Amino acid sequence: MSTVIALEKNTRFVPVAELWPRHRIGQSEIEIVFVGYMDESYDGSAIPKVFCLSSIVSDNSMWIHFEWAWLAVLEAKNKELQRQHRTELTRFHAQDINNFRGEYKDWSSDERLEFCAKLTEVFKRNPVHIHSWDMPLQILVEEIPETKSNPIGFAYCVLLGEVMKQIGDLTLSLPAYRSELITLHHEHCEYDGSLLEWFNLLLDDEKFAFRKQFVSITPERWEFCTPLQPADLVAYENFKEGMRYHVKDSKEAKRGRMRLSLEALINLESIGARASGYTRELILGLKQKLDSDPETKQALFKAARISK
Repeated sequence: MSTVIALEKNTRFVPVAELWPRHRIGQSEIEIVFVGYMDESYDGSAIPKVFCLSSIVSDNSMWIHFEWAWLAVLEAKNKELQRQHRTELTRFHAQDINNFRGEYKDWSSDERLEFCAKLTEVFKRNPVHIHSWDMPLQILVEEIPETKSNPIGFAYCVLLGEVMKQIGDLTLSLPAYRSELITLHHEHCEYDGSLLEWFNLLLDDEKFAFRKQFVSITPERWEFCTPLQPADLVAYENFKEGMRYHVKDSKEAKRGRMRLSLEALINLESIGARASGYTRELILGLKQKLDSDPETKQALFKAARISK
């Protein structure tokens, strides 16, 4: 069985850059342990038009500084909202702020712009790698009808493998980091079991070159895991770019350009970013690969909770 199902990539954005030095005490090197925070984003259609899975990766010692800076922005905003007798924020939530819903229902466009600019500054001061894959699920069920019962579960598993391979190819393969380890964390969801099952199958697959560098995948709750908030921001922005790329009649495509918020983020010198997506052609290639490897197909469908 082979769980390595990545095909020729359809790549967007810029190559991931080498961002972090080795940490040294005297002449001794300290092993870096990377931590990746993951989140998904997709539209509300019965079968989503686009499903995106993204991860932001940095070394463990840097995440505490990122978290402090992020919370400082939220705390300052909450003090302002409190003075104005307005609803305070429990967290940053990309979908709500972009649609002026929930805690953001009385915000103005200028207020949102100012707040998001301050969050972008956090990325500017704290280097991360961004890895992202998306899949058009309506095209998926057209080309692989068996996935119709649970296209989201299928996308979770397939894109987890793609994101892990991309992290390996573009972060863990950098000369300074070839012996480093990484743990992954994602927001708790109904697919916790699916993600863990497919993750373990990937690590059991000798064809997956980076299987000895991935340590664990853990569901977290946003109330206790601040880095899931910037992961949410990144996933939403990449989802919107996926809509622009895959759905020609979407407002994102009609805009004719990348969202300014995403452009501002990936143009930071502190950011290395890579986004890739499944086209119809790649989905057809995936179907052929799965049909030629029944054992992998059965394992993937089981992990994705797809019933025949």
